[in-house]
Amino acid sequence: MANATNKDMKQVCTAVRKSGLLPPPVGTSDWATFSRDSYCVDKTLILKDLIDSKSRVILFTRPRRFGKTTMLEMIRAFYEGEASLFHDKKIWAAGEKYQNEQGKHPVIFLSFKDIKQTTAEEAFTRLAEVIGGEVARFADCVENGWGDEAKKRSLRKVMNREGTKDELSESLGLLSEAVHASTKKLPGLLIDEYDQPITTASTNGYYDEMCNFMRVFLSGALKDNKHCHIGIMTGVLRVAKEGILSGLNNPDVWTVFDEQYSQYFGFTEEEVAEMARYYGAEEKLPEIKAWYDGYDFGGTEIYNPWSVLRYFKCNCRPDAYWLDTSSNDLITEIVQELPFDMEVTLHKLMVGKPVAVPMTKELGPYKQIRDNENTLYALLVSAGYLKAVGEVKDGECDVMIPNYELKQVFYSEIVQKVRSFDKSGGIVAVERALRERDPFLFGKYLAVYLKESVSFFDTAAEGFYHGLVLGFIACFRNRFVVKSNRESGEGRYDISMRPLIDGMPGVVIELKAAEEETEDLDALAREARRQIDTREYTTEMLADFAAHGEQRDILKFGMAFYKKNLVVCKDLPPM
Repeated sequence: MANATNKDMKQVCTAVRKSGLLPPPVGTSDWATFSRDSYCVDKTLILKDLIDSKSRVILFTRPRRFGKTTMLEMIRAFYEGEASLFHDKKIWAAGEKYQNEQGKHPVIFLSFKDIKQTTAEEAFTRLAEVIGGEVARFADCVENGWGDEAKKRSLRKVMNREGTKDELSESLGLLSEAVHASTKKLPGLLIDEYDQPITTASTNGYYDEMCNFMRVFLSGALKDNKHCHIGIMTGVLRVAKEGILSGLNNPDVWTVFDEQYSQYFGFTEEEVAEMARYYGAEEKLPEIKAWYDGYDFGGTEIYNPWSVLRYFKCNCRPDAYWLDTSSNDLITEIVQELPFDMEVTLHKLMVGKPVAVPMTKELGPYKQIRDNENTLYALLVSAGYLKAVGEVKDGECDVMIPNYELKQVFYSEIVQKVRSFDKSGGIVAVERALRERDPFLFGKYLAVYLKESVSFFDTAAEGFYHGLVLGFIACFRNRFVVKSNRESGEGRYDISMRPLIDGMPGVVIELKAAEEETEDLDALAREARRQIDTREYTTEMLADFAAHGEQRDILKFGMAFYKKNLVVCKDLPPM
């Protein structure tokens, strides 16, 4: 998928090129460039809201690839770029008050998105390069217009990548002072992906060292800094108890849960509809909605902008473009170590219905996120993997997978335990069991998965095993369409597997869980198997086969569980 996505990013949509329409702005976050040469969704009214708010320090948290960098680039262009860039934009129509702010402030811009080094030494070397490069951009301001020689020497060392860690941590505050003194204008401070250094440090064992550095670095630049007009940070996570923001005076923090600024990151439904009209693809709106809509930011319906732009770039071909674009190492690490009861919840989400989970708006210290089950879902919502449905009440909230694209991402990111089972050749054997219509071999390998994945204390009610079996068969998603809890005949079956390749049968599964060790699992499995017939659970699949002119058989599996024990019944004995 990653290779296909990279290829798509380079592909030029033939229809757009021939029509003379502006292309989607794919592959660049340079707002000043693409606002002239590409199709541009006008988000400039965020400037009006920022100016009216009079906030001094703001943090915006949104998932990766939802326009945070582009937004900061637009703010930089407004404050220090050409006025002509904005003459046809909404902020210019807002009035003279806002026009007068254009070009009024130099901007110091830092991006920490590439601070992903595995050792502290390498990370601080990269930080020195990023910060030193921005100091060098203002070299004239460092050398002219202010007279503090000691501060000049410190910034020169940072500029030449020779500064100590202490000098590096003080450099942003000193640079804002130098720019203010030299230009007689208050600079804006923009910091993109402020949390990336801490996230990387947390997963690579140098958390305390990086945390202490970032606390001094940010507070020196943003706490009561009379040489700063406004400080704006972006990131994925809000970690209010972290400590790196503890030195700041009550910064305004706006997350995916907050209404204010909710429409400025990602595309609204109206913006997507306008884009579809521009490219003559209004008939594609239902498809775009199914694949890329479904996010809820503070009550505003939001589409994934990265994926929508690539959809139009690639001749309106739907794909999981967001897959493999987000470097969420912390999420990956957590997912790979999920307690199994939480993994079952995530598998249930794949069915497409809301699930009530613990939820917090503040994650706590980074280094404790992995050790606290209650923060996992907040992390997944903040990072864009899940959508919060409704408000957080009493520490709980309903969540669901937003759209079809994210289902693909979930399959890729969440089923690590199934993949480890696949490495042993188990999936190949299970596929052979289905092709040969052998329920006992199918049950044998499901039992192996059960024993390897579940402790005696994890096992519980029927719903638990339902999620487990869904996880087990998730690896067959390219061979079957898997459905769960759907109406068919005179009831709702547990799981169905509609084949996508030749030679495979359909499968309908009904599950039962014993409450006591003394229960007869063979009898319980037969009861589950008989229920498929008596309630005619194969009706839906048979109708689907007939509609497509297919003649296939359907395997009917009744399964009974008790702890790690499993019995599978395919054929019923005579009554």
